[in-house]
Amino acid sequence: MAESLNARVNTRIPRRMKEDLSALSKRRHLDESDLARALLDEGLRREKHPGIVFRSTPSGREAALEGRRLYVWQVIETTRASDGNVEETADYLAIRPYQVRSAVDYYAEYGPEIDQLIEENRQEATRARERWGRQQQALRPSN
Repeated sequence: MAESLNARVNTRIPRRMKEDLSALSKRRHLDESDLARALLDEGLRREKHPGIVFRSTPSGREAALEGRRLYVWQVIETTRASDGNVEETADYLAIRPYQVRSAVDYYAEYGPEIDQLIEENRQEATRARERWGRQQQALRPSN
């Protein structure tokens, strides 16, 4: 669910930043204002949640652990499977407990969007399993 745009920020920026924003918005096929809002939002989230970065994925930008190939949704899903045990999660994912806590802290503030990513990934995994099953069936010799 998109947030309502009910506040305004007016600022001047160097021409270089404007040109970079324009070029990036063209590459990403986004409106400059939408991209500027997204970048500002990501920057504020990074400030509030050290150790969290944002990466582009086929479905959009996603929160991830800095320096790792793990997304916050993956850490949360693993933590839930470990009954909330941070140490066990860290051991399983080969990361530090503070990194698990960073993901949990981020989740505490942005849970609904992380839950949506978890659900989307579960649905995709189900579709992939079904596709694999159909492929295996297609490879069996007919009698």
